[in-house]
Amino acid sequence: MTTTPGLARPEIQAELISEALDSAGVGFLVWDEHRRYIAANAAACEILGTTLEKLLGQEVGGHTNASRESIDEAVATGFASGESRVQRFDGQGTVDIFYVTFATTTAGMPFMATVIAPLACGISH
Repeated sequence: MTTTPGLARPEIQAELISEALDSAGVGFLVWDEHRRYIAANAAACEILGTTLEKLLGQEVGGHTNASRESIDEAVATGFASGESRVQRFDGQGTVDIFYVTFATTTAGMPFMATVIAPLACGISH
């Protein structure tokens, strides 16, 4: 497969990645050093049963069965993956998710990012 040379331009790549994240079927969340969500895509909000406005500023792990120690470990090592049960923000039960968390840098500043996906379709009660 051949690609056009223009695809390698940074601004084109940024737009393609942005659109891919916006339309992805998996949730993508970014959080800061205070362990507060600062960005998320539509799928993350749908999986968590909330709106972006309500999610931003919420504490990471505040709606999960994840311990504070496991979040501390992810921050310390720069990586974590596993499964967790999440209490939906809308009160519509829980959802079991698979997650991958990793350290990243955006605009020269360090952040953590988490990708989430439901383990099964539907919401458990």
